Amino acid sequence: MMVMKNQNAFERASALIHETLDVLQRAERAPLSPVNTFLTAKMRREMRRAARRLRQRKAQPRYRNLHTSDELADIYERTVERDEILDQGFSDFKRINSALARIAGENYPEVEKAIEAIVKETERAVKEHGPGSEAAQRYGFLHMLGWLGQQAHDHRRKPRTPFPWKVSIASDPSIEARAQLSAAESLDSFAPDEPVISIPPEGSDSGGERLFFRIGVGEASWVGSFEVGRKSVGIIVMMPGDKNLLVSAKGAGYIIDLKTRTLVEKIGTDIVGVLRDAPLTVLLVNHDDMRLEAFGSTGRLWKTDTIGCGGFRQITITDTSIIGETRYPFPPWWTPFSVSLATGEVFFDDGF
Repeated sequence: MMVMKNQNAFERASALIHETLDVLQRAERAPLSPVNTFLTAKMRREMRRAARRLRQRKAQPRYRNLHTSDELADIYERTVERDEILDQGFSDFKRINSALARIAGENYPEVEKAIEAIVKETERAVKEHGPGSEAAQRYGFLHMLGWLGQQAHDHRRKPRTPFPWKVSIASDPSIEARAQLSAAESLDSFAPDEPVISIPPEGSDSGGERLFFRIGVGEASWVGSFEVGRKSVGIIVMMPGDKNLLVSAKGAGYIIDLKTRTLVEKIGTDIVGVLRDAPLTVLLVNHDDMRLEAFGSTGRLWKTDTIGCGGFRQITITDTSIIGETRYPFPPWWTPFSVSLATGEVFFDDGF
Protein backbone atom coordinates (compact mmCIF):
# COMPACT_ATOMS: atom_id res chain seq x y z
CA MET A 1 0.00 0.00 0.00
CA MET A 2 2.84 2.37 0.92
CA VAL A 3 4.63 1.56 -2.35
CA MET A 4 1.50 2.42 -4.33
CA LYS A 5 1.08 5.67 -2.40
CA ASN A 6 4.70 6.61 -3.08
CA GLN A 7 4.30 5.73 -6.75
CA ASN A 8 1.20 7.90 -7.03
CA ALA A 9 2.99 10.81 -5.38
CA PHE A 10 5.97 10.38 -7.72
CA GLU A 11 3.74 10.29 -10.83
CA ARG A 12 1.62 13.25 -9.77
CA ALA A 13 4.72 15.33 -8.95
CA SER A 14 6.33 14.40 -12.28
CA ALA A 15 3.20 15.41 -14.19
CA LEU A 16 3.00 18.76 -12.37
CA ILE A 17 6.68 19.55 -12.99
CA HIS A 18 6.28 18.81 -16.71
CA GLU A 19 3.16 20.99 -16.73
CA THR A 20 5.18 23.80 -15.15
CA LEU A 21 7.78 23.52 -17.91
CA ASP A 22 4.98 23.63 -20.52
CA VAL A 23 3.65 26.85 -18.96
CA LEU A 24 7.11 28.44 -19.05
CA GLN A 25 7.56 27.44 -22.69
CA ARG A 26 4.24 29.02 -23.65
CA ALA A 27 5.30 32.23 -21.90
CA GLU A 28 8.67 32.12 -23.69
CA ARG A 29 6.87 31.92 -27.06
CA ALA A 30 4.56 34.85 -26.31
CA PRO A 31 4.78 37.76 -28.81
CA LEU A 32 7.52 40.30 -28.15
CA SER A 33 6.54 43.83 -27.15
CA PRO A 34 8.51 46.96 -26.16
CA VAL A 35 5.90 47.74 -23.47
CA ASN A 36 7.50 47.00 -20.10
CA THR A 37 4.24 47.06 -18.11
CA PHE A 38 1.89 44.14 -17.50
CA LEU A 39 -1.62 45.09 -18.60
CA THR A 40 -4.67 44.26 -16.50
CA ALA A 41 -7.75 42.79 -18.21
CA LYS A 42 -9.33 46.27 -18.35
CA MET A 43 -6.21 47.80 -19.86
CA ARG A 44 -6.08 45.02 -22.46
CA ARG A 45 -9.67 45.72 -23.51
CA GLU A 46 -8.86 49.43 -23.88
CA MET A 47 -5.70 48.69 -25.86
CA ARG A 48 -7.59 46.32 -28.15
CA ARG A 49 -10.15 49.04 -28.90
CA ALA A 50 -7.36 51.57 -29.49
CA ALA A 51 -5.69 49.20 -31.98
CA ARG A 52 -8.97 48.83 -33.92
CA ARG A 53 -9.39 52.62 -34.09
CA LEU A 54 -5.84 53.01 -35.35
CA ARG A 55 -6.39 50.36 -38.04
CA GLN A 56 -9.63 52.08 -39.11
CA ARG A 57 -7.88 55.50 -39.17
CA LYS A 58 -10.34 56.80 -36.59
CA ALA A 59 -7.38 57.71 -34.37
CA GLN A 60 -3.78 58.79 -34.91
CA PRO A 61 -0.66 58.17 -32.81
CA ARG A 62 0.04 61.02 -30.42
CA TYR A 63 3.77 60.74 -31.07
CA ARG A 64 4.01 60.41 -34.82
CA ASN A 65 7.79 60.60 -34.80
CA LEU A 66 7.84 57.17 -33.15
CA HIS A 67 5.21 55.08 -34.97
CA THR A 68 2.75 55.04 -37.82
CA SER A 69 -0.87 54.08 -37.07
CA ASP A 70 -0.30 50.49 -38.19
CA GLU A 71 2.98 50.16 -36.29
CA LEU A 72 1.36 51.38 -33.07
CA ALA A 73 -1.68 49.12 -33.59
CA ASP A 74 0.68 46.18 -34.06
CA ILE A 75 2.45 47.00 -30.77
CA TYR A 76 -0.89 47.22 -28.97
CA GLU A 77 -2.07 43.88 -30.39
CA ARG A 78 1.19 42.09 -29.59
CA THR A 79 1.17 43.49 -26.05
CA VAL A 80 -2.41 42.32 -25.45
CA GLU A 81 -1.63 38.83 -26.75
CA ARG A 82 1.58 38.63 -24.72
CA ASP A 83 -0.13 39.64 -21.48
CA GLU A 84 -3.09 37.31 -22.00
CA ILE A 85 -0.62 34.43 -22.33
CA LEU A 86 1.30 35.63 -19.26
CA ASP A 87 -1.91 36.13 -17.26
CA GLN A 88 -3.01 32.57 -17.99
CA GLY A 89 0.52 31.40 -17.23
CA PHE A 90 0.53 33.11 -13.82
CA SER A 91 -2.79 31.47 -12.99
CA ASP A 92 -1.58 28.04 -14.11
CA PHE A 93 1.72 28.45 -12.28
CA LYS A 94 -0.04 29.34 -9.03
CA ARG A 95 -2.41 26.35 -9.34
CA ILE A 96 0.43 23.93 -10.13
CA ASN A 97 2.61 25.26 -7.31
CA SER A 98 -0.21 24.80 -4.77
CA ALA A 99 -0.83 21.24 -5.95
CA LEU A 100 2.87 20.43 -5.84
CA ALA A 101 3.16 21.93 -2.33
CA ARG A 102 0.34 19.65 -1.13
CA ILE A 103 2.09 16.57 -2.50
CA ALA A 104 5.40 17.66 -0.98
CA GLY A 105 3.70 18.14 2.38
CA GLU A 106 2.46 14.55 2.26
CA ASN A 107 5.45 12.86 0.65
CA TYR A 108 8.42 15.18 0.11
CA PRO A 109 10.97 12.42 -0.74
CA GLU A 110 8.91 11.37 -3.77
CA VAL A 111 8.80 14.96 -5.03
CA GLU A 112 12.59 15.14 -4.73
CA LYS A 113 12.88 11.87 -6.65
CA ALA A 114 10.57 13.19 -9.37
CA ILE A 115 12.64 16.37 -9.75
CA GLU A 116 15.88 14.37 -9.88
CA ALA A 117 14.48 11.98 -12.48
CA ILE A 118 13.24 14.82 -14.72
CA VAL A 119 16.59 16.62 -14.48
CA LYS A 120 18.47 13.46 -15.51
CA GLU A 121 15.97 12.73 -18.29
CA THR A 122 16.32 16.27 -19.61
CA GLU A 123 20.12 16.16 -19.42
CA ARG A 124 20.11 13.03 -21.61
CA ALA A 125 17.80 14.75 -24.10
CA VAL A 126 20.08 17.81 -24.27
CA LYS A 127 23.08 15.58 -25.06
CA GLU A 128 21.07 13.88 -27.79
CA HIS A 129 19.47 16.93 -29.41
CA GLY A 130 21.98 19.70 -28.76
CA PRO A 131 22.13 23.14 -27.09
CA GLY A 132 19.50 24.76 -29.33
CA SER A 133 16.85 22.11 -28.76
CA GLU A 134 13.58 22.21 -26.86
CA ALA A 135 15.21 19.94 -24.27
CA ALA A 136 17.92 22.57 -23.70
CA GLN A 137 15.25 25.19 -23.16
CA ARG A 138 13.44 23.01 -20.62
CA TYR A 139 16.76 22.27 -18.90
CA GLY A 140 17.32 26.00 -18.52
CA PHE A 141 13.85 26.37 -17.01
CA LEU A 142 14.64 23.62 -14.50
CA HIS A 143 17.75 25.52 -13.38
CA MET A 144 15.74 28.73 -13.12
CA LEU A 145 13.05 27.01 -11.01
CA GLY A 146 15.72 25.57 -8.73
CA TRP A 147 17.31 29.00 -8.30
CA LEU A 148 13.95 30.65 -7.62
CA GLY A 149 13.09 27.98 -5.07
CA GLN A 150 16.36 28.57 -3.24
CA GLN A 151 15.90 32.35 -3.29
CA ALA A 152 12.33 32.02 -2.01
CA HIS A 153 13.57 29.73 0.79
CA ASP A 154 16.29 32.22 1.78
CA HIS A 155 13.81 35.10 1.62
CA ARG A 156 11.41 33.31 3.99
CA ARG A 157 14.27 32.87 6.46
CA LYS A 158 15.29 36.56 6.13
CA PRO A 159 12.14 38.40 4.95
CA ARG A 160 13.73 41.85 5.20
CA THR A 161 16.28 40.94 2.57
CA PRO A 162 15.09 42.19 -0.85
CA PHE A 163 14.36 39.51 -3.41
CA PRO A 164 17.31 39.67 -5.85
CA TRP A 165 15.47 39.13 -9.13
CA LYS A 166 13.39 41.74 -10.93
CA VAL A 167 11.53 40.55 -13.99
CA SER A 168 11.55 42.68 -17.13
CA ILE A 169 8.39 42.02 -19.11
CA ALA A 170 9.59 43.72 -22.29
CA SER A 171 11.93 41.82 -24.58
CA ASP A 172 14.19 44.91 -24.59
CA PRO A 173 13.29 47.51 -21.90
CA SER A 174 15.62 50.06 -23.51
CA ILE A 175 13.15 50.46 -26.40
CA GLU A 176 10.44 51.88 -24.14
CA ALA A 177 12.95 54.05 -22.27
CA ARG A 178 14.27 55.41 -25.57
CA ALA A 179 10.75 56.12 -26.80
CA GLN A 180 9.84 58.03 -23.62
CA LEU A 181 12.86 60.28 -24.07
CA SER A 182 12.36 60.93 -27.79
CA ALA A 183 8.54 61.07 -28.03
CA ALA A 184 7.63 64.45 -29.50
CA GLU A 185 4.62 66.43 -30.61
CA SER A 186 4.38 69.84 -32.26
CA LEU A 187 2.74 72.63 -30.26
CA ASP A 188 0.56 75.50 -31.39
CA SER A 189 0.39 76.88 -27.86
CA PHE A 190 1.53 76.17 -24.30
CA ALA A 191 1.23 77.71 -20.84
CA PRO A 192 2.65 81.26 -20.74
CA ASP A 193 4.74 80.49 -17.65
CA GLU A 194 6.14 77.21 -19.04
CA PRO A 195 9.92 77.32 -19.61
CA VAL A 196 11.00 77.13 -23.26
CA ILE A 197 14.48 76.17 -24.41
CA SER A 198 15.45 78.09 -27.55
CA ILE A 199 17.72 76.33 -30.04
CA PRO A 200 19.72 78.16 -31.28
CA PRO A 201 19.50 80.50 -28.28
CA GLU A 202 17.49 83.68 -28.77
CA GLY A 203 19.63 86.40 -30.32
CA SER A 204 22.06 84.00 -32.03
CA ASP A 205 19.86 83.11 -35.00
CA SER A 206 18.40 84.96 -37.98
CA GLY A 207 15.18 85.81 -36.22
CA GLY A 208 13.19 83.67 -38.64
CA GLU A 209 10.27 81.30 -38.11
CA ARG A 210 10.40 78.85 -35.24
CA LEU A 211 8.65 75.57 -34.45
CA PHE A 212 7.74 74.45 -30.95
CA PHE A 213 7.94 70.81 -29.83
CA ARG A 214 7.19 69.10 -26.55
CA ILE A 215 9.83 66.38 -26.22
CA GLY A 216 9.67 63.51 -23.74
CA VAL A 217 6.84 62.04 -21.69
CA GLY A 218 5.49 63.04 -18.29
CA GLU A 219 7.42 65.10 -15.79
CA ALA A 220 10.64 64.69 -17.77
CA SER A 221 9.16 66.43 -20.83
CA TRP A 222 10.38 69.82 -22.03
CA VAL A 223 9.44 72.42 -24.64
CA GLY A 224 11.93 73.41 -27.31
CA SER A 225 11.81 76.27 -29.79
CA PHE A 226 13.70 75.54 -33.01
CA GLU A 227 14.52 77.85 -35.90
CA VAL A 228 13.35 76.28 -39.16
CA GLY A 229 15.32 75.44 -42.28
CA ARG A 230 14.60 75.32 -46.02
CA LYS A 231 12.51 72.15 -46.25
CA SER A 232 9.07 70.98 -45.12
CA VAL A 233 10.12 67.88 -43.20
CA GLY A 234 10.01 67.66 -39.41
CA ILE A 235 11.97 64.77 -37.84
CA ILE A 236 12.84 63.90 -34.23
CA VAL A 237 14.80 60.69 -33.57
CA MET A 238 17.14 59.22 -30.98
CA MET A 239 20.73 59.03 -32.20
CA PRO A 240 22.98 55.96 -31.78
CA GLY A 241 24.28 55.71 -28.22
CA ASP A 242 21.05 57.14 -26.74
CA LYS A 243 22.80 60.30 -25.53
CA ASN A 244 21.71 62.75 -28.22
CA LEU A 245 18.55 63.59 -30.10
CA LEU A 246 18.36 64.72 -33.72
CA VAL A 247 15.71 67.40 -34.30
CA SER A 248 14.95 68.58 -37.82
CA ALA A 249 12.69 71.64 -37.89
CA LYS A 250 11.62 71.95 -41.54
CA GLY A 251 15.07 70.78 -42.61
CA ALA A 252 17.18 72.57 -39.99
CA GLY A 253 19.08 69.84 -38.18
CA TYR A 254 20.06 70.13 -34.51
CA ILE A 255 21.90 67.56 -32.40
CA ILE A 256 20.68 67.98 -28.82
CA ASP A 257 22.33 66.62 -25.67
CA LEU A 258 19.47 64.78 -23.92
CA LYS A 259 20.87 65.25 -20.43
CA THR A 260 21.52 69.00 -20.60
CA ARG A 261 19.02 69.79 -23.41
CA THR A 262 21.64 71.97 -25.05
CA LEU A 263 22.75 72.29 -28.67
CA VAL A 264 25.72 70.08 -29.52
CA GLU A 265 25.88 70.88 -33.22
CA LYS A 266 23.81 72.19 -36.11
CA ILE A 267 24.01 69.98 -39.22
CA GLY A 268 22.49 72.02 -42.03
CA THR A 269 19.13 73.37 -43.17
CA ASP A 270 18.31 70.85 -45.90
CA ILE A 271 17.41 67.55 -44.18
CA VAL A 272 14.69 65.64 -46.04
CA GLY A 273 14.85 62.24 -44.34
CA VAL A 274 16.66 59.85 -42.01
CA LEU A 275 17.16 56.09 -41.91
CA ARG A 276 18.31 53.86 -39.04
CA ASP A 277 19.53 50.28 -39.01
CA ALA A 278 17.70 47.63 -36.97
CA PRO A 279 20.07 47.60 -33.96
CA LEU A 280 20.10 51.46 -33.96
CA THR A 281 23.87 51.66 -34.33
CA VAL A 282 23.80 53.83 -37.48
CA LEU A 283 21.75 56.92 -38.29
CA LEU A 284 21.78 58.03 -41.92
CA VAL A 285 20.77 61.62 -42.71
CA ASN A 286 19.63 62.58 -46.21
CA HIS A 287 20.59 66.15 -47.16
CA ASP A 288 18.46 67.54 -50.01
CA ASP A 289 18.39 64.12 -51.76
CA MET A 290 21.98 64.79 -52.85
CA ARG A 291 24.32 64.03 -49.94
CA LEU A 292 24.36 61.44 -47.15
CA GLU A 293 25.72 61.82 -43.64
CA ALA A 294 26.19 58.95 -41.18
CA PHE A 295 26.38 58.94 -37.39
CA GLY A 296 27.35 56.15 -35.00
CA SER A 297 27.51 55.85 -31.22
CA THR A 298 30.81 57.78 -31.23
CA GLY A 299 29.48 60.65 -33.34
CA ARG A 300 29.74 61.54 -37.02
CA LEU A 301 31.17 58.79 -39.21
CA TRP A 302 31.32 60.68 -42.51
CA LYS A 303 29.49 62.97 -44.93
CA THR A 304 29.59 62.43 -48.68
CA ASP A 305 29.97 64.96 -51.45
CA THR A 306 27.10 65.27 -53.95
CA ILE A 307 25.90 61.90 -55.26
CA GLY A 308 24.06 61.99 -58.60
CA CYS A 309 21.94 64.96 -59.67
CA GLY A 310 19.24 64.92 -57.02
CA GLY A 311 17.25 61.96 -55.80
CA PHE A 312 17.71 58.71 -53.88
CA ARG A 313 15.60 55.57 -53.78
CA GLN A 314 15.72 52.06 -52.28
CA ILE A 315 18.31 53.10 -49.68
CA THR A 316 19.31 50.26 -47.34
CA ILE A 317 21.83 49.97 -44.51
CA THR A 318 23.82 46.72 -44.46
CA ASP A 319 26.54 45.55 -42.07
CA THR A 320 29.27 47.09 -44.24
CA SER A 321 27.70 49.69 -46.52
CA ILE A 322 24.83 51.91 -47.59
CA ILE A 323 23.32 50.73 -50.89
CA GLY A 324 20.69 52.28 -53.12
CA GLU A 325 20.07 54.13 -56.35
CA THR A 326 20.65 57.75 -57.29
CA ARG A 327 19.24 59.82 -60.14
CA TYR A 328 21.55 60.47 -63.08
CA PRO A 329 21.20 63.14 -65.82
CA PHE A 330 21.05 60.63 -68.70
CA PRO A 331 19.48 57.20 -69.36
CA PRO A 332 18.81 54.92 -67.60
CA TRP A 333 18.22 57.85 -65.17
CA TRP A 334 18.76 55.75 -62.04
CA THR A 335 22.04 54.02 -61.23
CA PRO A 336 23.06 51.78 -58.29
CA PHE A 337 25.63 53.06 -55.83
CA SER A 338 27.06 52.11 -52.45
CA VAL A 339 28.85 53.92 -49.65
CA SER A 340 31.39 52.19 -47.42
CA LEU A 341 30.10 52.33 -43.86
CA ALA A 342 33.67 52.41 -42.56
CA THR A 343 35.08 55.21 -44.75
CA GLY A 344 32.22 57.00 -46.51
CA GLU A 345 33.75 56.28 -49.92
CA VAL A 346 31.15 56.23 -52.71
CA PHE A 347 31.13 53.52 -55.39
CA PHE A 348 28.99 53.48 -58.56
CA ASP A 349 27.87 50.56 -60.69
CA ASP A 350 30.30 49.84 -63.55
CA GLY A 351 29.98 52.24 -66.46
CA PHE A 352 29.03 55.37 -64.49
